[in-house]
Amino acid sequence: MKDILQHINSVDGVIGSALFNLKGDVLAHAFPALIDAASLKKAASLTQECSHGLQMAQSLDLLDLRYSDGRVLVKTLPDAMLFLLCANSINIQVLSITLNLAVKKLEAKLTSELAAATRQPAVEESAPDDGLLRMGISHLANKQASASFDSLGMVAISQPTSQLISDFYSTSFKKLILTNASAGTSGTFPVMVMKDMDQQYDGTVVVGPGIEKKLKVNAGDKVEVRIG
Repeated sequence: MKDILQHINSVDGVIGSALFNLKGDVLAHAFPALIDAASLKKAASLTQECSHGLQMAQSLDLLDLRYSDGRVLVKTLPDAMLFLLCANSINIQVLSITLNLAVKKLEAKLTSELAAATRQPAVEESAPDDGLLRMGISHLANKQASASFDSLGMVAISQPTSQLISDFYSTSFKKLILTNASAGTSGTFPVMVMKDMDQQYDGTVVVGPGIEKKLKVNAGDKVEVRIG
């Protein structure tokens, strides 16, 4: 989305642009370095409050706030707000032409990312009568972090994966039994649930090099997952 915002910034008079969600979070931004993350977060929160108070979604398409040394423009999108910091000299007619195309692209991006966020983790379940769950093996891109929990003999899973396993077996857990049926290897490992793990790891079990060697698995291999 940043490339779309940078295209908006190419319009003469636009100083910077950002995309906020309706909770007041910064989804993406293209601002000069002198405007830090804390300032953007505050701007997002104030914009959300203003939008709610004015009921922009129902009554306004574009909010134009004029100040002595600049202008702030806020355009509503489904589930988001486009925030623009502009000079007083900004030509609204010229900007509108760019925004019409940019908004369509941003809406498509938002729809795609929302669909990805709500998509169920890809998990291959075995036949119902054997009562087993099978998941793929993953590696962390950060090898140092991977080696760190590997040294403790632990495996890692994301928060959604933890919930999926709990739901499948209808119980909470602290350890997992991983079995590589093709190699005849198995092991019981404490589990580290990582709440900020990237979505690409949902539906998988992240292992370090030591456990990978013990189970004789590689990234992408499937293992049987049971409660330890």
